[in-house]
Amino acid sequence: MFLLTALVLPVLCGAGLASDGHFYRRTDPVTGQQLLCDRCPPGTRMRAHCTSSRQTECVACGAGLFTEFWNYIPYCLRCEACSDHQQVVRPCNGTVNTVCECEAGFFWDQHFCRTHSECKPGHGVQAPGTPHRDTVCEPCAEGHYANIMQTHATCVTHSACKADEQLVLPGSRWHDNVCATCDHLTQKDWVDLFKSVLSGLHVQYGTSTERLQKLVNRRLRKKRFGKHAALHPTQQLQHWSKETSQEEPLNLPSILEESHLNLLADRIARKIRRSQQHCSKTPPQAL
Repeated sequence: MFLLTALVLPVLCGAGLASDGHFYRRTDPVTGQQLLCDRCPPGTRMRAHCTSSRQTECVACGAGLFTEFWNYIPYCLRCEACSDHQQVVRPCNGTVNTVCECEAGFFWDQHFCRTHSECKPGHGVQAPGTPHRDTVCEPCAEGHYANIMQTHATCVTHSACKADEQLVLPGSRWHDNVCATCDHLTQKDWVDLFKSVLSGLHVQYGTSTERLQKLVNRRLRKKRFGKHAALHPTQQLQHWSKETSQEEPLNLPSILEESHLNLLADRIARKIRRSQQHCSKTPPQAL
């Protein structure tokens, strides 16, 4: 298509041939006479050149073919088809080629429609993607967050707790403040309160929320924390290494995952216990 276009472009535009774009010059092969011939209008092509005794003969382009300019080309151009993840904006109609555009969720980049980028956790959409441009992301400023559960969320301000609520968990760049009333803390399941945080942990880190819920519930029931639960992952690794026999190899991925879950469970359980103690107006116990 590119080669054909390059060859016929001078014919379509008539560069250097005639000052009037509706005519072209040629030499009659029989008489040698210089002729000024009519070009064919858009939507048609030339069937036969003019002679000293007749005008240029033009015919209409057939289905799936077009010419956009006044011309004297022997064949119409083939209408282009949209590629993958493109949709037709304007169909080919004999005088214009097909106009295509990337579908929703895609943008044109180096001859392909590519999927709009998703902002990383802690980043929000500064400018949404269009069919011609990718999504532009920005890091959320202090006191703002982008909801990790929304694909194209913008950075918004952390919600303020109401008068009868207390701040259970301060917001981060990927989740909002977690606020709750004393009734919520004592009468309802903490999972409902931390639902957005748990979902965000699963999306961001692949955290097993079911396992994390069990660990937090265990700590809340016992009102204390495991001996090694609050250790740093490196310290836990050293502890498990000492307690593991030489015949029993360490399962490093499982150990690190369990350590990560224990740390998260400790932090969440401590936040809940402190809030519950505040509600009961008893001095916080040393944890």
